[in-house]
Amino acid sequence: MVATAEARQVCRAAGSLLYPSLNFGAKVNGIYPSEDFARVLTRSAFEREFTNTSARHLQLTRGDDLDLEDRSPLAKSLLYNLGRMEADAIDAQFDGVRDQLITQTKRARQFPTTAEVALDLHEWLYYGSKQTPMVSRINPDRGTDLAYVFVTLCIVSPAARFTLASEHVARTDTASLVEAIQEVIETAQQAVSITRIYCDRGLYRVELVDELVDLGVEFVMRAPKTPGIKRVLAEHGEEKFVTDYELVRKRSPTMRVPVTLVVVPHHSRDDDSLCLITNRERTVDEAVPLAQAYRRRWGIETSYRKIGEFLPRTTSPVFAVRLFYFLFALALYNLWIVVCLLLSDQRRVKTRPAVSTATFRFFLGPVTYG
Repeated sequence: MVATAEARQVCRAAGSLLYPSLNFGAKVNGIYPSEDFARVLTRSAFEREFTNTSARHLQLTRGDDLDLEDRSPLAKSLLYNLGRMEADAIDAQFDGVRDQLITQTKRARQFPTTAEVALDLHEWLYYGSKQTPMVSRINPDRGTDLAYVFVTLCIVSPAARFTLASEHVARTDTASLVEAIQEVIETAQQAVSITRIYCDRGLYRVELVDELVDLGVEFVMRAPKTPGIKRVLAEHGEEKFVTDYELVRKRSPTMRVPVTLVVVPHHSRDDDSLCLITNRERTVDEAVPLAQAYRRRWGIETSYRKIGEFLPRTTSPVFAVRLFYFLFALALYNLWIVVCLLLSDQRRVKTRPAVSTATFRFFLGPVTYG
């Protein structure tokens, strides 16, 4: 059983790994201290509010004299300071937070030493101008074809879906994605030994597959039913088979990447197939277990929803603000994962998190500084 007092203590202790490390770009002699900015952003994240609403709440609670028809001066100050920050500085401070979380969890012997991971694209939808810097074009979704796009690498295990690394990509062209994929994998390998990478079919591009092959780590990627895949399916009468396959880039510079194609019946749709490619040789007997293992990556969608629970609302087109907000949400999500790992030995039901996100938010409570 997870005791209330211990869960509260662990949440507060975990919070001390995040908040003292935050730098909002505020001047030492500024009107508002960093503590105010942290409280505003935390409330915005927990309540899914706009910064102005959270800042106004804080100021009214402590009795500040406000003009209720104007924007909160605290909110304006926060956004102004964040907007002046360099992206590299924002990345660096949250890299430090992530490293602290991993270090402390390893000391408690609760962080995995090896892991299967999922490589994916996290799209934060944007409804402004397509000329906005650092915004990418995506497939239409919920009324927009624009988004801030982040390449993320997350541990697949339900017990430890920690996000090991993330990189923003200003464009989703292949060259940008290759560079970002290299960065997140190299970062993740500093924390865990990666045994397998699962990839969504959105990353099915010859150059990306070639990059994964060169990295030497086993990968499994869902393959869309391209003309080449359909041709192979038509040539085989079996509903389950394994065969050699080659991804081909016909445009200059031409490229050929040999892989193994694994085909099994779709688990929920009759008369349909699940097609996977991998850089390892496989037998027919290994086809179904591999497909079952691949399905574990779909749990990452739950992780993305959880990250969304900690994402403050904003309409700001300023990239520094967007980057800070996303990495702050990711830090809070990882903080919750760490709390669950530290309390994992006390869980009665091993398939559930030791602490729900709602309870985590409640116990984290007032922002603490240690």
